[in-house]
Amino acid sequence: MADDSHHEIHGRVRLQRDIASPQKDGSWMDNERQRIQAYEYLCHVGEAKEWIEACIREPIAPIEELEEELRNGIVLARLAKSFQPEVVRRIFEDRTKLQYRHSDNINYLFIAMQRVGLPTVFLFELTDLYEKKNIPKVIYCIHALSHLLVKKGMSPSIKNLVGKLNFTDEQLENTQQSLEQAGVPMPQFGNIQDALAKELTNKEPELSEEEKRWRYFQNNIDSVVKCENAVRACLARKLRRQYEAEQRRKEEEARRHAEEERLRRQAEARQLERNIVKVQAQARMHLAHRELQDRKKHWAANVDRIIALQSMSRTAKQRREYLKRLHDLMSSEGLITQIQSRVRMIQARRNYLQRLEHYRSNQDAIVKIQSLWKGRRAEKAYKALSSLSNPHVKIVQDFIHLLDDSDNDFEEELELERLRQLVIKMIRENLQTESELSELDTKISLLVKNRISLEEVIHLTSKKARIALSESNLLSDDGLKHNPFAARDKESRAKVEHYQNLFYLLQTQPIYLARLMFILNKTSGGVVTKLLENIVLTLYGYAQNTREEYLFLNLIKAAIKIEIDEISDLGEFWRANPLFIKLVLHYTRGAKERQFLRELLQPLVKSIINNNSLDLETEPVAILRALIRDEESRTGEKSSRNYDVTPQVASEDPEVKAMQQAHSAKLREITDTFLNEIVGSLKKMPYGIRYIAMQMRERIQAKFPGNETEVVKIIGNLIYYRYMNPAIVAPEAFDVIESNITPTQRKNLAEVAKMLHQISVNKQFNQDDQSEAMNAYLSKSAKTFGSFFLEASTVVTAEEFFNIDEYVDLSRTQKPTILISPHEVFQVHRTLMENLGDIAEPSKDDPLNQILNDLGNPPPQSEIKDNAGAVTLVLVNRFAKIDDADSQIRNIFMETKRYILSVIRIQSGKNLLETLDAPVTEEQEKQFTELQLRENDRQQAKREAAAAAKDKMGSVADLTGSRDAGLSPLSPLSATGMGMGSNAALLRGSDAQPMTFAILKKKALEGMGRLEEEGKVSKANCYQDMIDSIAKDMLNKHRRRNQRRRELLSLKQTFGNLEEKSTYLNDQKKSYHDYINSCMTQLTSKKGKSKKTPFMFTRQYYHLRELEKSGKVPQFGSYKYTADVLHKKGVLISVADYSPKQYDKISLTIASDEAGVFSVEASFLGVKVAEKMELRLEDLLQAQYDGVQQMTLFDLAKVNLNLLIYLLNKK
Repeated sequence: MADDSHHEIHGRVRLQRDIASPQKDGSWMDNERQRIQAYEYLCHVGEAKEWIEACIREPIAPIEELEEELRNGIVLARLAKSFQPEVVRRIFEDRTKLQYRHSDNINYLFIAMQRVGLPTVFLFELTDLYEKKNIPKVIYCIHALSHLLVKKGMSPSIKNLVGKLNFTDEQLENTQQSLEQAGVPMPQFGNIQDALAKELTNKEPELSEEEKRWRYFQNNIDSVVKCENAVRACLARKLRRQYEAEQRRKEEEARRHAEEERLRRQAEARQLERNIVKVQAQARMHLAHRELQDRKKHWAANVDRIIALQSMSRTAKQRREYLKRLHDLMSSEGLITQIQSRVRMIQARRNYLQRLEHYRSNQDAIVKIQSLWKGRRAEKAYKALSSLSNPHVKIVQDFIHLLDDSDNDFEEELELERLRQLVIKMIRENLQTESELSELDTKISLLVKNRISLEEVIHLTSKKARIALSESNLLSDDGLKHNPFAARDKESRAKVEHYQNLFYLLQTQPIYLARLMFILNKTSGGVVTKLLENIVLTLYGYAQNTREEYLFLNLIKAAIKIEIDEISDLGEFWRANPLFIKLVLHYTRGAKERQFLRELLQPLVKSIINNNSLDLETEPVAILRALIRDEESRTGEKSSRNYDVTPQVASEDPEVKAMQQAHSAKLREITDTFLNEIVGSLKKMPYGIRYIAMQMRERIQAKFPGNETEVVKIIGNLIYYRYMNPAIVAPEAFDVIESNITPTQRKNLAEVAKMLHQISVNKQFNQDDQSEAMNAYLSKSAKTFGSFFLEASTVVTAEEFFNIDEYVDLSRTQKPTILISPHEVFQVHRTLMENLGDIAEPSKDDPLNQILNDLGNPPPQSEIKDNAGAVTLVLVNRFAKIDDADSQIRNIFMETKRYILSVIRIQSGKNLLETLDAPVTEEQEKQFTELQLRENDRQQAKREAAAAAKDKMGSVADLTGSRDAGLSPLSPLSATGMGMGSNAALLRGSDAQPMTFAILKKKALEGMGRLEEEGKVSKANCYQDMIDSIAKDMLNKHRRRNQRRRELLSLKQTFGNLEEKSTYLNDQKKSYHDYINSCMTQLTSKKGKSKKTPFMFTRQYYHLRELEKSGKVPQFGSYKYTADVLHKKGVLISVADYSPKQYDKISLTIASDEAGVFSVEASFLGVKVAEKMELRLEDLLQAQYDGVQQMTLFDLAKVNLNLLIYLLNKK
């Protein structure tokens, strides 16, 4: 059998001799023709099979079994029922064996075909199918019927499967043998439409319904008689079954009545028996009651005599017993004393052993009880510490250990810092990998689709190598010249310290960055603002810990103030596109925010995407077009309704109006569910987005008072449209769901999101009949949403929420760090210098002016590689030790607090004043010495732990030395006994001699005196102010531990997610590189192959010879075609002013001397008809991407664009 590749015209198969066949005569052609006939016949059978399945909407037997399947007429009767259901009464569906009754099924098809007007010439005889005398005619009849029904619009079209189906040699041989055995001529399936049309134009006059009925009865009289007999028998059987069922019902009812009567009589008998028993019991009770009353009357009449007799009897009896016992005891007094002593001893011993055994058997429970009691006592004291406004010194002394940093606290701090750096590094690496993947994906798609050169892709695959080379160049002599991070000389180290001061200032003083963002957003392009955006996110560590999130929110707060201060009306705010909004969007993509959106939206989104029949389209034009498409697909005919109409015309269609109402009602129901869930999630909403909303609301209300409605719209736009809406429209991009969604599902989600957005801004629909209900619902829901936005934008201050004050950096054991590239550092330096006059104060005392003055000019941009590796920059506060009145007072307060803490560890009293005035004993001096030794050991252990952790955390300290060297001795951390240098003053006096406890108390009293002079404490309340401050430090220490643990859990979760994403991206990147390597292998294997030489004496052969003689052979080849050849290939559609008969005289030459550039020349009988035309591959691909199907060459030749690109790629 010929392969599909030999098909020149669809549906025709070319004869091809099998070279391996042993036949040497010409009989192979006859055999092959018979095989082709058998193949085409099987294809026609397959066409009939698929058409019947499409009509009856159920599968039938395969092609090789279809003849047997059709013989019982069941399938044919169902086919008749599909287009003439009134003809088919009952189908005989017994498939066990072929019976005569099956002929009735076939007759149904005959009647149905006559009803629709199929000419008799196409009909087959009953025996042709029933006895398999002429099965091809049956198939031919089905084909004719399909064409007739399609013409009448009553069925789908039959397909042409010739050349599209494959059969085994055995199937073809069996079919060929069966056709030869039947000995019937093969119908002409190819001209069946023409024959049908001819017969329909010359058909006989139609008979009346009465004549048709009479003729049918005369032709099928035996079947009618059989049918009547079958109906009568069926009715008789039905009546008999009804009679038998009625008799069984009556018998069952009689038995049920008898059983009910018997049960009723039994119940009456039992009730009578119970009544008799009750009467007897009442009679006996009455008699007993009467007897008791008589006896009581007798006793009441003789009560005095009865009492006297009872008293005399008891007296005599007691006297006798007393005298007898007294006599016995007097005779055995000594023995009784010994027995009593032994009994008491045994009883006491037994009780002791039982209690001891009880304690031993319940030792664990006793330990738990003791622990619980101690815990309750400590909890009660801690509550007193946290709730009392003036806690007692004793309570503070009991909890002073809370201020000590345990080994676990120190390790957690180190782990927290390590994880934060890893998260930031992982984020940067993932972003870089995603960028590389995007570039690789674009190049690979072009490589696969258009066969472009691999050199550009190869250039991209070596990106890592180029980065490594660039980094090595950065560290070379030329790189060291301008990169202080790679050098180790004094000047470079000083410059690095200035950069540490600069980025600490930018991070903690947000006004500078806020002004810079505002200016660059107005004056610079997208590249600069994008770079600044990335640098800001890097500077704040993507808000991964509490401190950085707090500082980032302060930056947003400052940016909001600047933006709102610069506008004159609220309309400008809607039109502006401030840079801080982009930062907010990045911030809201964090782990906490994504988790909130996932928990809130996942059930809601899944309820929509799991409903496959859901359609929320409300636009009338879209609904009308969907109805038209459905109608045309169902009927196979063009719809009478216009496809391109206005919304007003579409909404007047009754079917469109009904569907629009149903969709709108469902949309309101789903939107209401979303709205209720969003409103109910207020307490779970992340603090950051609520704080930003509060700042926007407060600034707008302060600038534009009296615009509450517009303020609510702006807040709603931030919270819903900027934060929640993207996660609803694209849930897979925000980890709300894991799977991709279909366009219909996305359209439904977009409709819900659009409705929620209109509610959030309270935007009404256009007034018409359909929008009245929607506007009523929108107005009602907008009030609910507005209240939600106002409540969401009311939170505590960031300082209170994060428990952060001005000493946050002084109280950290680890200095803040950022991961940033030298290129970004220098870019920030350059941008600040260019805009210094707009962002800093003109005074030289401005901190930014001082730092930039020390840094000098930034390195030249051309000298610094922008792909250098990132460095870890430790941030240092250059202005932390500026002496002013407040800082001196804080210095004294913190130092005195440290002394007080050391004092109350050793000594206590009723209040702090009494404790400080109390004399010092030798025992207290001894305890103080031991305390000094313990503190020395503890600080040494911490230094060793910090040194061991340095290797684990990386070379962060290489830029600034020790982490703890910069810890201020005035920090609260030092004052509470935490930090490396916290006990320096405790261990030595003013003359460098060891400090005693007496000197310590003296210094504490001196400090309290100075603080009293400044009004910070009062001797009148026995220095209770200092005790309150220490208690506050204790509470904050506990909160800090809880906060650190929460940060650790959050960072671990974030790091885990980033690791999964990194693994996925690296695997994808590896697969891309493997694919490119395979393409490289194929390219290399093809390089050695020579170009295909054209056949001699062909047009292409002479064309190349002429080019070689002239020495103008193009580098990438030249091909000459006639217009006739290109027309047959489908490339050329038409040529203006030329008929197809002249196409063989028109020549087209396509040549390429440059990759991706093709020149086209046209000539008629050797004479140029137009100037040379140049085609570029990128222009052709762009046109193809834009959906262009045809294009014009030389303003006269129309070509198929897709086939032209295929031709160019092929050659």
